[in-house]
Amino acid sequence: MRAPYEPVPLTAASLASWREEVSAALCAMTCGFEEKYGYGPGENAIHPPEAGDRAAAGRLAAQSAAFTDLAVYYSEIGAVHMSDVGNAYFLHSGARALGERIDLPGAGGTAPAVLIGSDGGGILFAVGSDGAVWRSRGASEEAGFDRITNDLGEFLDLLRRSVHRFNESGQPGFV
Repeated sequence: MRAPYEPVPLTAASLASWREEVSAALCAMTCGFEEKYGYGPGENAIHPPEAGDRAAAGRLAAQSAAFTDLAVYYSEIGAVHMSDVGNAYFLHSGARALGERIDLPGAGGTAPAVLIGSDGGGILFAVGSDGAVWRSRGASEEAGFDRITNDLGEFLDLLRRSVHRFNESGQPGFV
Protein backbone atom coordinates (compact mmCIF):
# COMPACT_ATOMS: atom_id res chain seq x y z
CA MET A 1 0.00 0.00 0.00
CA ARG A 2 1.43 3.34 -0.95
CA ALA A 3 1.19 6.54 1.05
CA PRO A 4 -1.35 9.05 -0.20
CA TYR A 5 -0.07 11.58 -2.67
CA GLU A 6 -0.42 15.24 -1.79
CA PRO A 7 -0.72 17.19 -5.07
CA VAL A 8 1.93 19.86 -5.51
CA PRO A 9 1.82 22.16 -8.53
CA LEU A 10 4.73 21.56 -10.86
CA THR A 11 6.93 24.64 -10.85
CA ALA A 12 10.55 25.32 -11.64
CA ALA A 13 11.24 25.20 -7.88
CA SER A 14 9.37 21.94 -7.22
CA LEU A 15 11.08 20.28 -10.20
CA ALA A 16 14.50 21.53 -9.06
CA SER A 17 13.82 19.99 -5.66
CA TRP A 18 12.69 16.72 -7.27
CA ARG A 19 15.78 16.66 -9.51
CA GLU A 20 18.15 17.31 -6.58
CA GLU A 21 16.58 14.68 -4.33
CA VAL A 22 16.37 12.00 -7.01
CA SER A 23 19.87 12.75 -8.33
CA ALA A 24 21.30 12.39 -4.82
CA ALA A 25 19.41 9.11 -4.33
CA LEU A 26 20.64 7.79 -7.69
CA CYS A 27 24.21 8.73 -6.76
CA ALA A 28 23.86 6.97 -3.40
CA MET A 29 22.47 3.93 -5.19
CA THR A 30 25.49 3.60 -7.47
CA CYS A 31 27.99 3.75 -4.57
CA GLY A 32 28.86 0.14 -3.83
CA PHE A 33 26.45 -1.08 -6.52
CA GLU A 34 28.91 -3.48 -8.16
CA GLU A 35 29.94 -5.02 -4.84
CA LYS A 36 26.29 -5.52 -3.89
CA TYR A 37 24.92 -6.82 -7.21
CA GLY A 38 27.98 -8.28 -8.93
CA TYR A 39 27.91 -6.01 -11.98
CA GLY A 40 28.42 -2.34 -12.62
CA PRO A 41 25.56 0.13 -12.69
CA GLY A 42 24.14 1.48 -15.93
CA GLU A 43 23.34 5.13 -16.52
CA ASN A 44 21.37 6.62 -13.65
CA ALA A 45 21.06 10.35 -14.27
CA ILE A 46 18.70 13.25 -14.77
CA HIS A 47 19.84 15.36 -17.69
CA PRO A 48 19.18 19.09 -18.04
CA PRO A 49 16.88 20.16 -20.85
CA GLU A 50 18.38 21.14 -24.16
CA ALA A 51 17.11 23.92 -26.42
CA GLY A 52 14.95 21.44 -28.36
CA ASP A 53 13.34 20.25 -25.13
CA ARG A 54 12.42 23.80 -24.16
CA ALA A 55 11.01 24.45 -27.64
CA ALA A 56 8.97 21.24 -27.37
CA ALA A 57 7.65 22.43 -24.00
CA GLY A 58 6.28 25.58 -25.61
CA ARG A 59 4.66 23.62 -28.42
CA LEU A 60 3.04 21.18 -25.98
CA ALA A 61 1.66 24.03 -23.87
CA ALA A 62 0.10 25.55 -26.99
CA GLN A 63 -1.54 22.27 -28.02
CA SER A 64 -3.62 21.56 -24.94
CA ALA A 65 -4.15 22.94 -21.43
CA ALA A 66 -3.80 19.34 -20.23
CA PHE A 67 -0.13 19.45 -21.24
CA THR A 68 0.71 22.45 -19.04
CA ASP A 69 2.47 20.30 -16.41
CA LEU A 70 4.32 18.45 -19.14
CA ALA A 71 5.46 21.78 -20.61
CA VAL A 72 6.73 22.96 -17.21
CA TYR A 73 8.51 19.63 -16.75
CA TYR A 74 10.29 19.79 -20.12
CA SER A 75 11.33 23.39 -19.44
CA GLU A 76 13.28 22.15 -16.41
CA ILE A 77 14.25 18.52 -17.05
CA GLY A 78 15.63 16.66 -20.06
CA ALA A 79 15.97 12.90 -20.44
CA VAL A 80 15.92 10.74 -17.30
CA HIS A 81 17.72 7.39 -17.08
CA MET A 82 17.17 5.14 -14.10
CA SER A 83 18.76 2.02 -15.55
CA ASP A 84 19.11 0.15 -12.27
CA VAL A 85 15.97 1.12 -10.36
CA GLY A 86 13.63 -1.87 -10.37
CA ASN A 87 13.13 -2.91 -13.98
CA ALA A 88 14.55 0.47 -15.11
CA TYR A 89 12.75 3.69 -16.00
CA PHE A 90 13.50 5.95 -18.93
CA LEU A 91 11.82 9.30 -19.51
CA HIS A 92 12.25 10.83 -22.95
CA SER A 93 13.54 14.30 -23.61
CA GLY A 94 10.93 16.88 -24.56
CA ALA A 95 12.17 16.99 -28.16
CA ARG A 96 11.70 13.23 -28.51
CA ALA A 97 8.36 13.10 -26.68
CA LEU A 98 6.87 15.83 -28.87
CA GLY A 99 7.12 13.52 -31.89
CA GLU A 100 5.85 10.41 -30.11
CA ARG A 101 2.07 10.62 -29.96
CA ILE A 102 -0.67 8.03 -29.55
CA ASP A 103 -4.45 8.09 -29.45
CA LEU A 104 -5.81 7.10 -26.04
CA PRO A 105 -9.60 7.18 -26.29
CA GLY A 106 -10.01 6.71 -22.53
CA ALA A 107 -7.92 9.81 -21.82
CA GLY A 108 -10.37 12.38 -23.09
CA GLY A 109 -9.38 12.31 -26.73
CA THR A 110 -9.05 16.08 -27.27
CA ALA A 111 -5.39 15.69 -28.33
CA PRO A 112 -3.17 12.66 -28.90
CA ALA A 113 -1.37 11.50 -25.76
CA VAL A 114 2.36 12.16 -25.45
CA LEU A 115 4.56 9.09 -24.96
CA ILE A 116 6.96 10.21 -22.25
CA GLY A 117 8.95 7.06 -21.57
CA SER A 118 9.15 3.37 -20.84
CA ASP A 119 10.52 0.86 -18.42
CA GLY A 120 13.22 -1.73 -19.09
CA GLY A 121 10.63 -4.27 -20.20
CA GLY A 122 9.08 -2.03 -22.85
CA ILE A 123 6.06 -0.87 -20.86
CA LEU A 124 5.13 2.60 -22.15
CA PHE A 125 4.14 5.71 -20.20
CA ALA A 126 2.02 8.47 -21.73
CA VAL A 127 0.42 11.72 -20.60
CA GLY A 128 -3.12 11.86 -21.93
CA SER A 129 -5.21 14.84 -22.89
CA ASP A 130 -6.82 14.48 -19.46
CA GLY A 131 -3.44 15.32 -17.86
CA ALA A 132 -3.18 11.85 -16.27
CA VAL A 133 -0.32 9.41 -16.78
CA TRP A 134 -1.20 6.13 -18.46
CA ARG A 135 0.81 2.86 -18.59
CA SER A 136 0.60 0.25 -21.33
CA ARG A 137 -0.53 -3.24 -20.35
CA GLY A 138 2.20 -4.78 -22.48
CA ALA A 139 5.30 -3.81 -24.42
CA SER A 140 3.44 -2.17 -27.31
CA GLU A 141 0.95 0.58 -28.04
CA GLU A 142 -1.57 -2.08 -29.11
CA ALA A 143 -1.60 -3.68 -25.64
CA GLY A 144 -3.93 -0.95 -24.33
CA PHE A 145 -3.32 1.53 -21.53
CA ASP A 146 -4.48 1.95 -17.95
CA ARG A 147 -4.53 5.20 -16.00
CA ILE A 148 -1.96 5.00 -13.20
CA THR A 149 -1.84 8.54 -11.79
CA ASN A 150 -4.05 11.59 -11.91
CA ASP A 151 -1.26 13.90 -13.04
CA LEU A 152 2.42 14.13 -13.91
CA GLY A 153 3.35 15.31 -10.42
CA GLU A 154 1.98 12.12 -8.88
CA PHE A 155 3.90 10.03 -11.45
CA LEU A 156 7.14 11.86 -10.63
CA ASP A 157 6.48 11.27 -6.94
CA LEU A 158 6.15 7.52 -7.61
CA LEU A 159 9.48 7.55 -9.44
CA ARG A 160 11.10 9.45 -6.56
CA ARG A 161 9.74 6.96 -4.06
CA SER A 162 10.83 4.07 -6.30
CA VAL A 163 14.46 5.20 -6.18
CA HIS A 164 14.33 5.46 -2.37
CA ARG A 165 12.63 2.06 -2.07
CA PHE A 166 15.26 0.42 -4.27
CA ASN A 167 18.06 2.02 -2.22
CA GLU A 168 16.55 0.82 1.04
CA SER A 169 15.43 -2.69 0.11
CA GLY A 170 16.48 -3.61 -3.44
CA GLN A 171 12.78 -4.02 -4.27
CA PRO A 172 11.40 -2.73 -7.57
CA GLY A 173 9.57 0.54 -7.80
CA PHE A 174 5.97 1.66 -7.47
CA VAL A 175 5.27 2.44 -11.14
